[in-house]
Amino acid sequence: MRLILVRHGQAEHRIDEQGDNLYLTELGKRQVELLGQWLQENEPGISQIVCSPLRRARETTSILSRFVGAPVSVDDDLRETDRDLLMELPRLVHPSDTGPHYYVLPHDNYYQRFAEQTRRVLNRLIENPSSIRTVVVVCHGGTASTMVRMLLQCHHLHIWMHNAAMHYLTWQDGLWDLRGINYVPHLPADMLTS
Repeated sequence: MRLILVRHGQAEHRIDEQGDNLYLTELGKRQVELLGQWLQENEPGISQIVCSPLRRARETTSILSRFVGAPVSVDDDLRETDRDLLMELPRLVHPSDTGPHYYVLPHDNYYQRFAEQTRRVLNRLIENPSSIRTVVVVCHGGTASTMVRMLLQCHHLHIWMHNAAMHYLTWQDGLWDLRGINYVPHLPADMLTS
């Protein structure tokens, strides 16, 4: 199984809109077009696209669908957090600590609740990990990075992600092969945004 976790393209807030009001910018649309071309050329066997219900992810999926002929489904558990996840991650007491001796800031344990939401969708995605299929997941930086933290079993790790970047993993022979984190072979340097 190949799992390609994609962050949506660059988005902007529209003041007059209510609710999920982040639309892709023109640059964000171009970022996603380049990603779609790269996927078309390098990943011809994509079997499914799963996306977040938020507008910026749906717009990203719509553009990718022009390049990737795979069925699309929406999963509400891919919804992004409304908090700064970096401030919610578990912290190690010491950088060389290898045991489970970390503490969580702040005290309300928000990260655990967000991680559980993300775990539900991850479990659905990897229900049959031995199958020969490639799944593209269009979501948000915090969601994609939380999935990687779960697979690595390392929740005290901040994983940063550009717009339209990929976390690229393959499951084979009982191992996760981490092919790329914040992987952007399709974007020139002047198109990298966060």
